[in-house]
Amino acid sequence: MSVSITNGHAILTAAALVACLSRAAMPAAADCPPHPCDEEYRQALQMSRQRGQVVRARRIAAGAIRIDGRLDEPEWHAAPVATGFTQREPDDGLPASEKTFVRVLYDDQYIYVGVTALDSEPQEITGSLARRDQYTPSDWIGIAFDSYNDRRSAFEFQVNPAGVKRDRTWFNDNECDDNWDAVWDVSTTVGSDGWTAEFRIPFSQLRYSGNGRVSVWGFQAFRQIHRRNEICHWNHLPRGSNQIVSSYGRLEGLESLPLLRNLEILPYAVAGAELYGDPGDDPFRSGPSGNLRLGGDVKYGITSDITLNATVNPDFGQVEQDPSEFNLTAHETYFDEKRPFFIEGAGIFNSSIGIGDDSRERLFYSRRIGRAPQFHPLDSSRWPETGDFWHSTPRFARILGAAKITGRTANGWSIGLLEALTARENAAVEAPGGERYGVAVEPMTNYGVLSIQKDFNAGRSTLGGIATSVNRELPNEDLLDLNSGAYSGGVNFSHRWKDDRYQVMGNLYASHIRGSEQAILRAQTAPLRYYQRPDAGHLGVDSTLTSLSGFTATLMGGKVGGEPWRWGTGLHLRSPGLETNDIGFQQEADAVFQFLWIGYRNFEPGRILRSYSINSNFWTVSNFGGDNLDRPGGNINAWFQAKNYWSLYWGASRNQQRRNNGILRGGPSMLVPGTWFLWSGFQTDTRGSIVLGCDGNWSGDDEGFAAWSIRPGVTIRPSGRFDFGIYPSYRSGVDDRQYVGENGGEYILARLERQTLGITARLNLALTPEMTLQFYGMPYITAGRYSDFRSVTSPRAPRYADRFTPCDHPDNIDFNFKQLRTNLIYRWEFSPGSALFLVWSHGTTDYESEYGAFSPGRDLERLFSAAGDNTILIKISRWFTL
Repeated sequence: MSVSITNGHAILTAAALVACLSRAAMPAAADCPPHPCDEEYRQALQMSRQRGQVVRARRIAAGAIRIDGRLDEPEWHAAPVATGFTQREPDDGLPASEKTFVRVLYDDQYIYVGVTALDSEPQEITGSLARRDQYTPSDWIGIAFDSYNDRRSAFEFQVNPAGVKRDRTWFNDNECDDNWDAVWDVSTTVGSDGWTAEFRIPFSQLRYSGNGRVSVWGFQAFRQIHRRNEICHWNHLPRGSNQIVSSYGRLEGLESLPLLRNLEILPYAVAGAELYGDPGDDPFRSGPSGNLRLGGDVKYGITSDITLNATVNPDFGQVEQDPSEFNLTAHETYFDEKRPFFIEGAGIFNSSIGIGDDSRERLFYSRRIGRAPQFHPLDSSRWPETGDFWHSTPRFARILGAAKITGRTANGWSIGLLEALTARENAAVEAPGGERYGVAVEPMTNYGVLSIQKDFNAGRSTLGGIATSVNRELPNEDLLDLNSGAYSGGVNFSHRWKDDRYQVMGNLYASHIRGSEQAILRAQTAPLRYYQRPDAGHLGVDSTLTSLSGFTATLMGGKVGGEPWRWGTGLHLRSPGLETNDIGFQQEADAVFQFLWIGYRNFEPGRILRSYSINSNFWTVSNFGGDNLDRPGGNINAWFQAKNYWSLYWGASRNQQRRNNGILRGGPSMLVPGTWFLWSGFQTDTRGSIVLGCDGNWSGDDEGFAAWSIRPGVTIRPSGRFDFGIYPSYRSGVDDRQYVGENGGEYILARLERQTLGITARLNLALTPEMTLQFYGMPYITAGRYSDFRSVTSPRAPRYADRFTPCDHPDNIDFNFKQLRTNLIYRWEFSPGSALFLVWSHGTTDYESEYGAFSPGRDLERLFSAAGDNTILIKISRWFTL
């Protein structure tokens, strides 16, 4: 399954298609009253009755409720009451220690929820100020709506006694997106017998089947009592369950909900200036630069359950910077997405092609959109080899516009469509003599993603598909190393049974790239596959190819819920030609991976431990040529939580001696020694005003070369509105097989002794729930010394020493790299959905070649005394709804 999306008409065509699909799921007479023979309503009610507790919403007149946190209007007193909360923590299944009452009202625009949280010790109610969406050690009240009644997706809203708001969405029953932001109101009051929260949620911020009849929704409410570390739910959510949305109770009585077609507009303006610290002789940094940018976001309800989001000339200047790195591997570093447009609703585009909880490989990696230019202007063939050339290259490709359609229809279809267009970017180059030229460093590129999924069996079974496309307009021969087109897609499924304790899931995806001969040659010889390896009998370079195709497939299943035993097994394949990095994130191809996992969990509190889990994993890895890349490997790990809520974890992993196909970066495969990897860490009770934590690891191979790292940290909360944390990390080790280069067909490795220090500092100050100040800073130092240069002469000799022959290296390649990145962000949400940002960012980089000594005092002094670059910007956005 593949699709090519080449222009903006795809969004409009898909919008029309989605609207038709959604309308097809609705009855023709949308305004007729419910009838016992209405099959759609009967099915919805039957599904909802599989849930436990029930609360009924009451319709009221518009304007009857004032949001002040008091619940003193007559409408609240007349509303049905939901109560009977049950603990999840600390005593699973027991009644909540304090009484909680929930009422639900609605009118033609809003749904209201009033929560009364009684407390026998009201003076102990805790509410800490923080920026929106930040978790703080507080009492909390939360509500959630499964407005599609599909037992898989939901919208959740939370508040603490200080009025701090959090919201998120749920998808696939137990996966959540904390980056979703809705426009809604809530007010709280703390009294002599407890506290109350009064929510007002616009129907425009929810998605549901707008058929005009009686609606049945899933509904959940929860409460957290900070001093007792108690979490309780209205409809019981067992601690050991892997179900979230499917465990909700039900909300009945919603009649004739509005058929939403609302339009939301968020225009913004950004003014910024960049001040250069040490311009030197660089003519492009001789003075400050400034700019003014305008753009905006639009949200439109195509139907009441399908939404179009679009952005024009977006700016993400208020987003926190990425951490520093100095990467000596052949693979790129993964960085988390932080841009709001791409974060919100990202769950529907989730398409993992990896194995394991921490795998980041996927078909769609949104940071490819607006990426850093892929071509360096001084690499152009037009420049002579001598002379001082200066250049100014954009940091990122400008996103001219992007749009996405997301939602779920009444009959269980989930739909996601995203399309984005980035600009052609040119670098300015000044040649000796002062003449300037423009050089294309990134082509105009169109990105498209389409994801569709159908739910069956009350959400316990799914069948879906995804397709991605990248189309580039390559302007000149300098960019012919890039693929002109890249496409991927396929199908996935999952099925759960026996109260969701057992699950089987799988996928089959294919990829196809096309371009010039040099582009496809570049793909064949890339670190993912190294077709040029002389001992890869099943591979071979073909310099005449103009396309390359591949596939990946996964099948896995097991017992994923219930106590105490859980297990799983699976098979994962990647063909040599798989290539998804134009729009995805992939670090490996040509692999056959098999695994078995067994785990034991105990959530029953004992004399010492509150809960614990122990897991073991075993795996084998080979390639399509039958080479043993890791057989067998395994680990054991455990996690413990004590009665005082301190936690401890540890683990040990072992890989046997194995062949490594990438260590010589295109040379023959090489035997590498077996390796042990150990890790451990702890954290104190997160409710405290001082939270301590530390984790570390050690790795060592059978030849005696080792590395270790430690990452302590402390978070301090001196008041209810202020917190700061310091999180240093230190790593030291010896790599006896660091790749240096190729010399006349000889592959050179060296021993690298490297030390790295990073210190991350964060500060958060909440002046009010709507006005916050954030600081982020990270000095980073890494230094390395090379020695014992060797040519690899017999890469698979039985004795380790026989694999090498000593050689000389004429150059000193030691390094000392230092970088400082900081930013300070002031945010004021002056009205719901509208915000003002003031941002200061600072960056300093210092690189010393041929110097490999690591001296933190000297290096930090040098780093902080160096002149850095400063960026200042002001951004204002205003939310309108029509």
